[in-house]
Amino acid sequence: MKRWKFSVAIVGLATGLLLSTSNIPPVHADGRRERACSVKTLKGSYGFYRNGTTSTGPLAALGILVFDGNGSVSGSQSISRNGVFTFDVEILPGPYEVAADCTAKFLTDTGIEVARVVIVDGGNEIFLFSESSGNAVYGVGKKIHTADDDDR
Repeated sequence: MKRWKFSVAIVGLATGLLLSTSNIPPVHADGRRERACSVKTLKGSYGFYRNGTTSTGPLAALGILVFDGNGSVSGSQSISRNGVFTFDVEILPGPYEVAADCTAKFLTDTGIEVARVVIVDGGNEIFLFSESSGNAVYGVGKKIHTADDDDR
């Protein structure tokens, strides 16, 4: 009985703490407040890799994604599918959507979702997960900074 009361008390305390802090906006270690994401958060070139398994075997890829900041992404990649290499494969332009919570989706031209994305470090990095049937493919992309970048 004492354990049950103790468990209920801990759950109540944890719930109270969560509710009391739920309205506090996230803050970085240096005191800056977290900003919401939008399609403009993804703008510029990102080097990326992907790996995992597909219905035809293992996959590894390396390439560049170019986000226009207005909802369209394109690029190129070199791929190894089940040990067979294909170089400089064009990634045709396609739409992407970004939610305020910094999650994103890659879509086909017909609006079918093909990948989930998480935007981290203010848009300097992305984590990807393919949603193609039969695939378990994930990847990471990092922004390629150039002299033309606004944030330099």
